[in-house]
Amino acid sequence: MSTQPLSNGGLQAAAFEMLLDAIGKNLSSVIQQLLNSYPNLIHLKGWHGISPLHKACLIGDYNIVLMLIQANSDVNCLTDHQETPLHYASKRGLPSVVHLLVQCGARIQALDNAGRNALHHAAESGSVQVMKYFEEAFEVNMREQDKKLQTPMHITCRHGHLDLFYFLMQKGRTDLRQADSEGNLPLHIACKNGFGHMAWSMLCILGVGSLHLRNNDGYTPLDLALQGDSFGHKELIPVLTYLSQQHESVPVNGPITMWYGWMLYPLVVYSLVTWITQRLASYQFLVYLCACVMAVVQLNGISHRMNHVCRWPNPIYAGFFAAGIIHTSFCYYWLIFPYLIDIWWICLLSVTICPLLHVIFWILIRKEAGAVVTSVKEPVSRKPMRLVDLCMTQNPPFNYCPVCDLVINNMTKHCRLCNRCFLYLDHHCLFLLKCVAAENHPLFLWMLILAIVNMFFFVVGCVLYTLIICPHTAWTEILWQLFHQQAWPLSLCIVNIIFIFWCVGLLYSQYTTVTRGCTSYVSSFEARNFPLTRRQAMTNFIHFLLKMPMPHRNPHSLIHSSEMAIFT
Repeated sequence: MSTQPLSNGGLQAAAFEMLLDAIGKNLSSVIQQLLNSYPNLIHLKGWHGISPLHKACLIGDYNIVLMLIQANSDVNCLTDHQETPLHYASKRGLPSVVHLLVQCGARIQALDNAGRNALHHAAESGSVQVMKYFEEAFEVNMREQDKKLQTPMHITCRHGHLDLFYFLMQKGRTDLRQADSEGNLPLHIACKNGFGHMAWSMLCILGVGSLHLRNNDGYTPLDLALQGDSFGHKELIPVLTYLSQQHESVPVNGPITMWYGWMLYPLVVYSLVTWITQRLASYQFLVYLCACVMAVVQLNGISHRMNHVCRWPNPIYAGFFAAGIIHTSFCYYWLIFPYLIDIWWICLLSVTICPLLHVIFWILIRKEAGAVVTSVKEPVSRKPMRLVDLCMTQNPPFNYCPVCDLVINNMTKHCRLCNRCFLYLDHHCLFLLKCVAAENHPLFLWMLILAIVNMFFFVVGCVLYTLIICPHTAWTEILWQLFHQQAWPLSLCIVNIIFIFWCVGLLYSQYTTVTRGCTSYVSSFEARNFPLTRRQAMTNFIHFLLKMPMPHRNPHSLIHSSEMAIFT
């Protein structure tokens, strides 16, 4: 089908401009009226040879694209740069629109002036779903090169699309040793643009020897990184400098020493401060106060990821939690409990509740949270669903996870820290270094309850301990003695009081969520506001803790929308 260039001026030109404007604003009724009045508009072109179908594909509205195709628009129409509507749709990143164009005859291997096909355009915008669609539907080669010999991986590393990078790194989809016309590996491009995590991930596969490879201009990846001055470059340069000085046989591993250092930092620092204060006759609390101020200053700005290009989750929060449990237990059993051994209920709680908390904490660390490792199955054939299946409808009831490369349901969410999908994901717990989801959510609530009970009775134990060692003493003198000579139990008592309030707030938030069949991620406004009596809510909560089906169902809950009861 031939196309006509846009004439200068006239009614047709004005109508064409109105059509493009209506496409940009998703005004389908206006588009239909213009096409009915001027059928020839569908074949005209605007600046750089862009047709109405090109713009509709770039906007990404499925219904408008379908309307233009039904109006006899050419699905292989070319712009001045030889780009087809499929190139624009791939760049927009909507596999349903891409699927529609392909079904209507769009050429998959059509090349633009730069020798790029639809894969390269999808890589430019970081569209994992379009790449996956072409792989599933047509088994396209993800290593295809354009005129500059650049593959989709080269383009991905230039733009920094991390999800697409993960996708191409899996299942042998890319060759990291494939150089472009300038001799650049994907590693060179990532280092030049300061994308440290990409460079690190490729170095773990290529090894240290790849840092000595030079492009056509004689630059190594380190040389290219030294030319930049962004934060990414400054973070990457020390790592590359260190690795480039190592022997080629040295493997590229994560910062294990740094990771364990942050993990043990709270325990070691608090132990050191306690050791120092035990050798002081007075002013013990000032040492704890100084250490606390130093820790706050040093930890200011610490995020949930380590300050390293590996981007591992920061273990310092888990270190604080573990150090609190260890120090509180040690202080209680070594210092306080001997004074309270004659109180029977204290002895009973000491040999039951506290050890049980340690056991549950250990189980929770080792227990799987319920990661999803396979795609959902079709209701009829029971075969794992593919992304192509999702393109058959405009609003499929499933989603595609580009990192895990899985088709998942609406009750499954992806965690960026764990880099895995979880069923009924509630949150990623920084204190456990893992997610709280389907398999460990009830156990997490048990740990919260036991932690609150233990902290409360530790505070009670501290009060009784103080009354025993300071009998018939005024409160002013008791406080003076605590600050000067009993700063260890006093500091732990203050920390436990603070965390009691924090844990109670967290437990209440969890209570109001799980009793309505929701999680922090899997919920809706109607589900969260579903009315329950106190008795119904408490009954649901108890059943949840015992991993039993909840008797009072929430009709708005996504979890209860299936035939499967929660966590059964």
